[in-house]
Amino acid sequence: MKWLRPTLCFLLLFPLGGRPHPHTHNAYVRMRRSPDAARDDAARAALERQAGAALDTLLAAARRSSRLVILTERRGGYERGPALETARLVAREGRVTLQALAGPRPQSPDWERAGVVEMGAYLAVLDRLLRDPTLAGDWPAPRFDPNAPGPRRAIVVQLAIGENEREMQALDGPPYERLAALAGALLEFCRSVPLRPVP
Repeated sequence: MKWLRPTLCFLLLFPLGGRPHPHTHNAYVRMRRSPDAARDDAARAALERQAGAALDTLLAAARRSSRLVILTERRGGYERGPALETARLVAREGRVTLQALAGPRPQSPDWERAGVVEMGAYLAVLDRLLRDPTLAGDWPAPRFDPNAPGPRRAIVVQLAIGENEREMQALDGPPYERLAALAGALLEFCRSVPLRPVP
């Protein structure tokens, strides 16, 4: 579980996974946005069918190679350590593993989980994520000062399918509230999904 222990500020300054390959995810996101601007019902229905086919393609690819990473940090000030929640789901050739922990001290977390997740449960949560309106929003990287004093909170949600990835980050305001609701649901899945031991 050592990979979970660096602070969230590093992940905000240096995005996970390096330079993204946006084509597949961006095409799907554009189709998710387009029905609202469609000329008529027929055009809207056609776009929805295309988005449905793209979703099926993404889920099929996710079975072979994908990862979902969720990180949240809440810090009251320098005198207190940050409250961290981190989770990583990785699918490789039909097997899904989970590593997750939470607490102000990663060396002795409040809770920690690791194991194998059923593929059906993983694909169901990815399906819900890909359909969530939050994914279709604009998520420019926020300006982040790791040395700023006082309370701080931050969220990162990253979904990578094959060589394509989409990353959402938020620090405060309405974007934070929208992403916090999504991250909370994903972390609850990681806390409660049944696990098998890693072979």
